[in-house]
Amino acid sequence: MQHKPKSRSDAPGRGVSVGEPYVSGREEWLERYGSYIQRARQWRMAAFGCLVIAAVAVAGNVIQASQHKVVPYIVEVDKLGRITAVERASDASVTPTRVIQATLSDFVINWRSVTADLDLQKRMLERLSYVVTGAAKGQMRQWYETNNPYERAKDKLVQVYIKSVPSQVSTDSWRVEWDEITRNHSGVQIASETYQATLTIQIQPPSSDAQIIRNPGGVYVTAMSSSTVMEPAPSTSRK
Repeated sequence: MQHKPKSRSDAPGRGVSVGEPYVSGREEWLERYGSYIQRARQWRMAAFGCLVIAAVAVAGNVIQASQHKVVPYIVEVDKLGRITAVERASDASVTPTRVIQATLSDFVINWRSVTADLDLQKRMLERLSYVVTGAAKGQMRQWYETNNPYERAKDKLVQVYIKSVPSQVSTDSWRVEWDEITRNHSGVQIASETYQATLTIQIQPPSSDAQIIRNPGGVYVTAMSSSTVMEPAPSTSRK
């Protein structure tokens, strides 16, 4: 009986021993570098997601920029329908417009009035000092050097009448127009003139009890300029 010789591949354990180094090497490679490959794939996906978000954001900005925008404005008119103030709604002051107008009207009255009541004149000057700051202080001091109200009150009195509510001419400037009636101590009118002033203001909300009492609106005049308003001469018709 002839025995067929066994091939090398049929030897017990030979097939398994040949493949084991490759399998174990692959497993070791996956254990060592598989996590790096997975993290790199995740980073690529995250970067791609960021690019998509950036593209959507840029496209949204382009679309928004191409659309028309409505900018609201606040227009205030007086009882006669005349425009007294115009400002953007986004730039509206925290101090109400009417508070500013009232403060500036009182400022002009306290500044230009001349009365025979010395105590009242003193209180007007004190109230004036509560709302004047910056360059306006020097301008006011120069004015009173040549227009001392106590000296003027010896022979004449001046009453001030605000013609209309102060109107805003720029972001920080307001125009006030008023009439001054000058009388002697007998009550006889001796002069009547119209003036206007451009007042630059600054808003500083009060931070103490004293400021709340003296200037609750926090409206301060920082600069001023005034002039006489020339009334138009009456027209004469020729025959």
